Amino acid sequence: MGSSSSSYNEFDSVIMQYDPYETHYEQAIIRPKPLREHEKPQDLRNVPGTPGVDFPIYHSVPDTSFSCDHVPVRPGMYANVETGCQAYHVCHDGREGQQGASFLCTNGTLFDQAKFACDWWYNVDCSKAITLYKLNADPYHNPFIPKPKPEEHEEVPAHELRPSHGLRPSHGIYYRKI
Repeated sequence: MGSSSSSYNEFDSVIMQYDPYETHYEQAIIRPKPLREHEKPQDLRNVPGTPGVDFPIYHSVPDTSFSCDHVPVRPGMYANVETGCQAYHVCHDGREGQQGASFLCTNGTLFDQAKFACDWWYNVDCSKAITLYKLNADPYHNPFIPKPKPEEHEEVPAHELRPSHGLRPSHGIYYRKI
């Protein structure tokens, strides 16, 4: 088969016909129900303490002045002290906006900055949250920072350790250099 312009091409003879199928749409007006109508009321009788007094009872994350621009480490998880620590934010790469991804602990619980988790309100001291923000730099606390792999810890003989450690070599015991 030569390459002439008059050569037969099977695609030249195929004519595609578009035959759309008929669709019918009914006009509908969708109005979401107010939040309180479609949300079941919470039963807080089994939570010790007085709701709204001993612990906050938000139904959604409120607007606050929290900003990921003022946190020490990204990525990280940060209690929002303006909400009494019921809300917390995950600051990452900025795609979630200035406040990061915002979350709300269940009523009766608060975000514990020391544990990076929600806990019962009586176990959390929200006044210490900001001073604990620095824990985000620790890979063993911050779930977003990869943990060092075991092979990254090399074992060295005790006699190779610096004397400032106060350790002395004894009988070939090896200490882990961290």
